[in-house]
Amino acid sequence: MGDYGLVKGYLALVGAVLVVAGLIGFISNPIAGAGANGDGSGVLLATNSIHNIVHLATGALALYIAFGLSGAAQLQGLLAFGVVYVVIFLAVLLSPTLFGLFNPVPANVPIHVLHAALVVTGLGVWYMARGSTATAYTR
Repeated sequence: MGDYGLVKGYLALVGAVLVVAGLIGFISNPIAGAGANGDGSGVLLATNSIHNIVHLATGALALYIAFGLSGAAQLQGLLAFGVVYVVIFLAVLLSPTLFGLFNPVPANVPIHVLHAALVVTGLGVWYMARGSTATAYTR
């Protein structure tokens, strides 16, 4: 029996953050985007339109798993989401421009750290939730 409340809460938070990250990447700001020169300089998290779309898509996926699935399917969805981010992390680490898709905005160190954090926390929450026998306390 798994702790599906933990899974739902984690995926809801991650999904919302990824959707917001994807949206702000399209708006000129110092946090995320391509920057004034279009090359990722001058922003904390260097992204381009394709990167922003990936954030929107994976955020929507996380929200679907959180609110569209339940029980064991939700737990397996979290595992799949974690594996997707393992692949994303390794691909962007291997090629910061994601084999030319992110030109001229290569992923920077904060992007790598955030992708790694999504892998570690996602798989960590999955691991904790899969073996948990926690039940909700009701009065």
